[in-house]
Amino acid sequence: MGFKEGMCPKCHELLQVPEDRERILCMFCGQEIETAEAVRALAEHNRIVAESVPCMDIYGEVKEDFLSMLEKIEDPMKGFKKQTYETTFQDYYNRNRYIFEALEKAYCVAEDKEAFLAQAAADFVGRAQEGMSAITKKSQRADQQLKNNMAMVVYILPAIAAYKGSSSQALPEQMVALWNETFENTNIKTSTFELINAGFKRRFCYITTAVCESLGKPDDCYELNLLRDYRDGYLMERPEGEALVQEYYDIAPTIVKRIGRRSDAGTIYQGIYDQYLKPCIRLIEEGDQAACQQVYTDMVQTLKETYFLTERVKSHRERQAS
Repeated sequence: MGFKEGMCPKCHELLQVPEDRERILCMFCGQEIETAEAVRALAEHNRIVAESVPCMDIYGEVKEDFLSMLEKIEDPMKGFKKQTYETTFQDYYNRNRYIFEALEKAYCVAEDKEAFLAQAAADFVGRAQEGMSAITKKSQRADQQLKNNMAMVVYILPAIAAYKGSSSQALPEQMVALWNETFENTNIKTSTFELINAGFKRRFCYITTAVCESLGKPDDCYELNLLRDYRDGYLMERPEGEALVQEYYDIAPTIVKRIGRRSDAGTIYQGIYDQYLKPCIRLIEEGDQAACQQVYTDMVQTLKETYFLTERVKSHRERQAS
């Protein structure tokens, strides 16, 4: 059996392609690809490198479109629902694929690949910082930061990763590191479309799921379904409720991770259940959704103060108060 060189068109890794096979599975990403397509992908890659198009020239062609990706997402929550997220995300990815392709080409021809990624990340976060600086009211700035965080985690970072190029993991990591360093009270993580879409099966009830799991309750238990329906129905139908859910999505994964590292995690989760979830469940059963919203709000804010904000931020707040 003879082999020829190729490149996976999905993840852009180099492959040895059997000459007698029409289709193969990529050993790196596991995707099924046509051998002819793999050969063409390598030829196109070699053509780009051979042309010696300067990295920054390629980047410059899409730089403005790349930097404005965040600004163009006006309402990241609009399509973020189980029935609509997959279609909304795919539309978003297809509209912006040319940007990811150009970023990958620029990365491939860059002499200093790390420097290129650092520059692209700095440009992107710098543009976001300019937008935030233009907002003078503190409450409006906080609301916009939540929207920006959501847009990054739900659309921008997963879309870059979905291109599956050589830079598609490293660039989001650079962007996230600089984003969290730049914006106060922010701790976003890289994410993928597959993980987020799969999460809809559990309906993103991070804290309540962790609490119920610690108490030995299944994912489809009465309490979780009741609280999820309340959140997806009553809360999401109200502007202040939607903002609360958005904040919850932003901070809950970090809170669960930090509680999980503690030796007294079981005791903490029992306390959350007794102090917040159990009263919420009772209020929903009694039809007092508004009172439940207040308990839910108290829970989010208390857990944020206790487990999300860093000691540096807490000390800064204490100094300001004094």
